[in-house]
Amino acid sequence: MLDKKYNAAEKEAKWLDYWNQEKIYKFIPDGRKVFSIDTPPPTVNGKIHIGHIFSYSQTEMIARYKRLRGYNVFYPFGFDDNGLPSERLVEKEQGKKAHEIGREEFSKLCYKTTDKYEAEFQDLFSKMGISTDWDIHYKTVSPSTIKISQASFLDLVAKGHCYHKESPALWCNECLTSIAQAELETKTIKTTFNYINFKTVEDGEEFTIATTRPELLPAIVCVFVNPNDEKHKHLIGKTAHIPVVDVEVPIMGDEKVALDKGTGVVMCCTFGDQTDIEWWKKYNLPLKYIFTKDGRISENVPTYGGMKIKEARKKIIEDLQDGGFVVKIEELEHEVQTHERCGKEVEYTVMNQWFIDTMSHKEDFLKIGNEIKWHPAHMQNRYNEWVENIMWDWCISRQRYFGVPFPVWYCKDCGKPIFAKKEDLPVNPLTDKPKIDKCTNCGCKDFTPETDVMDTWATSSLTPLINMRYGEKDNYEDILKPMSLRTNASEIIRTWDFYTIVKSFYHFGTRPWDNVMISGFVMAGKGEKISKSKGNSKIEPMDAINKYSADVLRYWAGTGRLGNDIVYSDETLLRGKKLINKIWNVSKFIEMHLQDYEDKEINDYEYIDKWILGKYQEMEKGFIQYLDEYEVGLALNILEKFFWNFCDNYIEIVKHRLYRPEEFGNDARYSGQKTVYILLYKLLQDFSIFFPFITEEIYQEIYHQEKSIHLTKIKPLEFNFTNEMKNGDLIVEIISKVRGEKTNNNVSLKTPVKMLDISLNDELNAAIDKSIKDFKATLFIQNMNISSIEEGYQVNKIELEMTD
Repeated sequence: MLDKKYNAAEKEAKWLDYWNQEKIYKFIPDGRKVFSIDTPPPTVNGKIHIGHIFSYSQTEMIARYKRLRGYNVFYPFGFDDNGLPSERLVEKEQGKKAHEIGREEFSKLCYKTTDKYEAEFQDLFSKMGISTDWDIHYKTVSPSTIKISQASFLDLVAKGHCYHKESPALWCNECLTSIAQAELETKTIKTTFNYINFKTVEDGEEFTIATTRPELLPAIVCVFVNPNDEKHKHLIGKTAHIPVVDVEVPIMGDEKVALDKGTGVVMCCTFGDQTDIEWWKKYNLPLKYIFTKDGRISENVPTYGGMKIKEARKKIIEDLQDGGFVVKIEELEHEVQTHERCGKEVEYTVMNQWFIDTMSHKEDFLKIGNEIKWHPAHMQNRYNEWVENIMWDWCISRQRYFGVPFPVWYCKDCGKPIFAKKEDLPVNPLTDKPKIDKCTNCGCKDFTPETDVMDTWATSSLTPLINMRYGEKDNYEDILKPMSLRTNASEIIRTWDFYTIVKSFYHFGTRPWDNVMISGFVMAGKGEKISKSKGNSKIEPMDAINKYSADVLRYWAGTGRLGNDIVYSDETLLRGKKLINKIWNVSKFIEMHLQDYEDKEINDYEYIDKWILGKYQEMEKGFIQYLDEYEVGLALNILEKFFWNFCDNYIEIVKHRLYRPEEFGNDARYSGQKTVYILLYKLLQDFSIFFPFITEEIYQEIYHQEKSIHLTKIKPLEFNFTNEMKNGDLIVEIISKVRGEKTNNNVSLKTPVKMLDISLNDELNAAIDKSIKDFKATLFIQNMNISSIEEGYQVNKIELEMTD
């Protein structure tokens, strides 16, 4: 028998251990259709917060649903321990920067630290009931993953999609690495618009340029005006003298100069923004790079060398003012580009780096995006907008220590890249030597290893390949190409989703998955999402589990609408606790009435039993449809509504029949027993998607046909009780009105109804006649008067047996 009270902590530990021992979620290819999930590996840069619980739980609920539908679910879990986030975690814990520790020792610390946090992650997700097969989990820095990532790189190089080039690239002075366009965010800052007077060398004509970046004056290489600008087009072809830095640069014309912004005359410096880069390339302008990697002005710049960028800005403005070159200074707010990892403003650098071509195949990437079903559908617009607005190729070089090394060396004399052979992977060029004696280009015998590592997204974008064991003899390529589902938050559509599509197209010419499921965020407050970096979570996940239980926390996570944000709510958790308590209590009630039950087929059910069975069928149809569309929250909502109808109305009606077979008859009682036996089983299956622990406990006590409820299959009921559903709803309405009358009179629901006078249409009259014993017993009716009415019903009089 079920315990009097459900002990969540005890039962959750019990069933977690059971599932692990019995390998309930182990993936074994067995010929069944596979449903595969490409799960986002959480970044190993600190503790898991409540936002992870929300998104990962919703994904996991889909895995449980697909198992119940008969799929062989491939649901691996990964850890993204590769690159900058993990490095910053180690630097924070050590109190030192990576370069202060040394590359080899720092890498060891990264492995040690990420292993510790990954063990904590696995423990937490397991306690949340995440039904992954931990035997197939992966890390984004491991020998097998490095091998696949390096093989991907070599394949893209061989196909001409990846190249090495000296080129301008985004640079973070805080993280000391180049970054990709997708890693940019924008931030609004307060700054000044500085109007500065310049002169032409030829005739001393003054003209004004407005700039927010006067510190770039030492890097100026050209002045541009719009050739359609009547006021300034006569300047084209002349030479500008630059104040303070005392240099001369040409004045050229280009239609990209905005006529409605600033003064209509602009500086081109190397580099302040993307337009500077475009002009530099288009007009073959000289390169004057004045910034150091740590955000200072180069020492070779007179007067300002060695200053931090913002210090130089201040000093140059002062010098311009002292020279009388400043016309005016206006305060303004404008957007700047920042690095998403640290929030610092980014600059540009020029260096040799590896790039993946993302500009030449935009139409192909958009086409693949159209082949994928996006859930919700409008999220595809974000993907399309990103692809359409890409401005440059994907830089995958990072000047860090902990990551996947490029399998490349360079000839010391001619610089030709020497690539590792695929059969030698994985390699570390810092410790391994190339398998050639001399450069095939110049004959030099000395080689320089590549010291950069790959962008973390260059490996994370390979999760489908990692899951399918790409290139290995024992692989899953035949069942995982494409995968069934990718799940992630909307903020990484531009990175993880896009880059994975790029890699899949270049490697296979196909889409990586059939579906993408986009979750919302957990909000800490208005407009502010919960994040590890901000530390703004109201409660730690483990504290929430200890306070409420994993099943209750999963209830909160399950209520969220697909693609919509959610707020952490104690009110929602308490509602979930109430629901789970009710599931336990109604299961105890049903178990009590099944002690003498033996399952057998019956020819007919009682009228009210047909009603509730039909209502369940109706609910289940919508429930399955929502889950097929990945709408976890909507599925839970209609399931919960049905359950409360089942408890508050049906159980209250049928309990009299279950308790008193001598009054209702054994056949009527058995009809009720079979109905609750069927529906409790079905409800446990449905709720097991959301509440895996308590449903397992009840299932094993009452049913236990399979090793686990999570290995059972949903089989829709095959009844046709349309009329009973319609009239049953009306019967329940009448019951509710009579009970409401008792409540309004502050009397017990068991108070007898001395007289119920109602008018019914013929069909409803017949329905009540078929369920008259249930109807009278539920309301404790002593006398009834029924008259005829053409449509619906009317309650004419409710007379209660009132006692003094």
